[in-house]
Amino acid sequence: MDGKQNELDDFRKNPNGVSAGIYNKCRPKFIGWGKENTRTSAQDLADIFQNAVIIMILNLESGRLTELVGTLCTYLFGIGKNLIQAFRRKQGRIGLPGDEAFPITKETDPGAEEQIIAQQTDAQLWAKVDALGEPCRSLLALTYREGLNSQEIADVLGYASPEVVRQLRKRCLDKLRK
Repeated sequence: MDGKQNELDDFRKNPNGVSAGIYNKCRPKFIGWGKENTRTSAQDLADIFQNAVIIMILNLESGRLTELVGTLCTYLFGIGKNLIQAFRRKQGRIGLPGDEAFPITKETDPGAEEQIIAQQTDAQLWAKVDALGEPCRSLLALTYREGLNSQEIADVLGYASPEVVRQLRKRCLDKLRK
């Protein structure tokens, strides 16, 4: 049995310990690589790496990742690179948070109450999405929070094709509507 398979076996035996070890070992390397090779801030790279770890854990726990070509760290880098590309594309479509000027509203403005209601409705919706469990939670978050398209989600989550992602998203949205 090679070292790559040993990493997977070790994860199955001690997921928290292996995840923490991989996180601590690979995070500085990923952030260093990202700062050197992309125009992405260290904070954004840290967030992207965190998302990559979550995706890796979900893929391991769901059984989608059964064998490695490289190490778990290499696998994380691959997921992270895909997330960076998606992040960079999303940045091109919309401005960064804080770039836009938000109008200051007073509590008496009619728009302030509507904004609060919209925020509460949004929070309730995401609570319902969370209640759906996996894989719906990840798929809908990558679609609507991260702005990834079906092909990008298929790459990140390891699905065979974007069509599989579209079918699964439709089922998840149908569950959410009920």
